[in-house]
Amino acid sequence: MKLNTFRIKSLPLNKKISDGLGLNLTLTSRTNGRWTYRYTFDGKAKEMGLGSFPELSIVDARNLALEKRSIKASGVDPIFEKNTLKRHEKEKAQRRFSQVTAEYIDDTKSTWKNQKHAQQWYNSLRDYAFPILDEVPFHKITTEHVRRVLKPIWDIKSETASRVQQRISRVMGYGISLEYYVGSNVADWKTKISFIFKRPYKSQKHFPSLHYKKLPEFYAELSKIETTTTRALRFLILTVARTSEVTLLQSDELDFEQNIWTIPEARMKAKKEHRVPLSYEAIRLLGIPHNLHNYKYVFAGGSPDKHLSNNAMGKFIRDHFRHLKCTVHGFRATFRNWAAETGNYDQNMVEFALAHQLPTRSQAAYLRSDLFEKRIILMEDWAKFVTKKL
Repeated sequence: MKLNTFRIKSLPLNKKISDGLGLNLTLTSRTNGRWTYRYTFDGKAKEMGLGSFPELSIVDARNLALEKRSIKASGVDPIFEKNTLKRHEKEKAQRRFSQVTAEYIDDTKSTWKNQKHAQQWYNSLRDYAFPILDEVPFHKITTEHVRRVLKPIWDIKSETASRVQQRISRVMGYGISLEYYVGSNVADWKTKISFIFKRPYKSQKHFPSLHYKKLPEFYAELSKIETTTTRALRFLILTVARTSEVTLLQSDELDFEQNIWTIPEARMKAKKEHRVPLSYEAIRLLGIPHNLHNYKYVFAGGSPDKHLSNNAMGKFIRDHFRHLKCTVHGFRATFRNWAAETGNYDQNMVEFALAHQLPTRSQAAYLRSDLFEKRIILMEDWAKFVTKKL
């Protein structure tokens, strides 16, 4: 029979009474009882609790029973579904920001160029974010929690605070994608944090560079020292490439018929394959007997399967040319200044030689060429300047 408020008042105690479609009510006293749902799954009779009466009304109990019938109709045991949900709720209550951070780093660290980056990521969040964000389950983190993390360091450690904010935002975004968190990203700069803190001022970092007029003398002195490090540094200067692009150079990237070095996109900062025209001096340098070997890397390190350390060239300059106060990366600025002041070179061509992207989208849209043919002349001119007789 269908139950109603009047009938429930007259039901016998401790006796299961059916409301139909598997829904049952058992009164344990004149004012209290329990709802259950009885069903058959895989040929076995089963019964599960739905909730207490009168906290769960007749209407709500019927709707819940219909929901369980629908689950059963889809081929899932309602009790199994309920237990799974309980397990998920337990995991949800136990999950903390530090745990999700570890998952994120583990899933993404293979895409980072520098594997030390993973440890730096973890350490910064461990030191500043975990103590506060781990106070609550991950799904209950709010912007207020993030504010508490950032407030003590925003003005006194601006760069660190900015990095921590960005990293918290990445982890929160990762958690949202895995449905660990429902809602918007509470650490997002544009929609959340920018309304609380002003963006820290960052002075543009310039790497100390050598004036181009001093470069020929430096290169001549460098050429007197025959080591893997000095040859790598000379090649870097001639190609205006970045340190890791040179140290990780492998022979299959070199085309000696066309005199082209093709750097794979995975090694490029812009994640785009880059072609470098090789000057005659660069080709000659690559042909030095010391570089003709079967090692994995052209500029090999301490063993055949290792490349030259990324710190080797910088250390060499500090040890032998400390008075010049220049850096390895600074030679790219030297090249740019030379191109701007000594020749009528197309600025876009210079930017392409440095593997820079064009500054605006409209420029990139209209200029589809990488000006490679013109860059052949540019790099040959550069090599002739670098190696000119003093």
